[in-house]
Amino acid sequence: MDPNGPALKPPPGVVPKLDNPPNRNDIAIGVITACASVATGCYWGALYAEIGLIYTPGYFVHQWDVRLKDMIAVQYYVFLFGVFYSVVLPLLKVTILLEWCRMFAPRGHRSEGYFWWGCAAVIFVQVTSGIGIVVSLNLQCIPHSAIWDITIQATSKCFDLYKLQVASASIQLISDVAILLLPQQVIWSLKMSWRKRAGVSVIFGLGLLACISAAVRLQTTVVHGKAKDAVWTLPPLAFWALAEMTCGFFIVSLPCIPKILKETGAGSKIKRALGFSSAGDTSKRQWESDGTGPRSNHSRLAGSTVSNTYYRLDPLKSSESTEYLRKGSQDVGITRTTKISVMHEGNADDRYIYP
Repeated sequence: MDPNGPALKPPPGVVPKLDNPPNRNDIAIGVITACASVATGCYWGALYAEIGLIYTPGYFVHQWDVRLKDMIAVQYYVFLFGVFYSVVLPLLKVTILLEWCRMFAPRGHRSEGYFWWGCAAVIFVQVTSGIGIVVSLNLQCIPHSAIWDITIQATSKCFDLYKLQVASASIQLISDVAILLLPQQVIWSLKMSWRKRAGVSVIFGLGLLACISAAVRLQTTVVHGKAKDAVWTLPPLAFWALAEMTCGFFIVSLPCIPKILKETGAGSKIKRALGFSSAGDTSKRQWESDGTGPRSNHSRLAGSTVSNTYYRLDPLKSSESTEYLRKGSQDVGITRTTKISVMHEGNADDRYIYP
């Protein structure tokens, strides 16, 4: 074999362009930059491998336009990306599920529902499969350098990675679907208005993006594994695997989104933009700001007493009760206690009980 010749025999009538093969590196740079901006610094190992493929051999380059000796670098970058992907993604999903167990399965009640057991099962699968896949990737050839060095592959022992790649993609897709569905029953059983439950459900339902990425990644894995022109079919597989990891980082941050929207005021702006604000909300805000609502009274409570703040709530001045049956008694002691509760539906900060 001529090391300076094409890595694959071109189709009839096609002349290899080995020195400057046509490519679509502009697409690769755009996708990699967009994903890196979402979760920069978290998976630079995988990004390093994908960036390396820009220079050797380039994205969407036919294999017959690549020198055979350049396939060493290509296979090395593919090997690196596979290892980093198989480490980063399981760790992301374990992080997601542990956080959700802390939120939705408090201690002492974790074994009462399917949610905690479902999370535990997915965590077990992710940890065991992640370790197994990483070990298999590193033992696919003996000696180890034969994984990417094509000059010694003829004398080495290697096994086909196709089944392992399909199994990995299938495990990740099933896990993504499980992570999408697991919190939904818990969310819809929360004691809050249906609008709030729907909002929380939609936020956690954004894991659908990860399911889409995993599904397409599985499809591209099958296509890539069966293709003769593997260099040409590699970019879609790399892009969707990168998108799947990016979605994982996004899902990790989901619990922080409602707090960010509330503190920045973006949530109210989004509601008004979508037309969700109503006259009732406006009147409620006016009621709380004009000095008559519980929020207003609560804010004034530090500088006043309960009696002068809630002077209207004095049942002893407006009616007689059984306590006056003993009005003339000379007994010493507590003859009556009165407990007045003032509540309105809302947050825990808006509930006051005055004895």
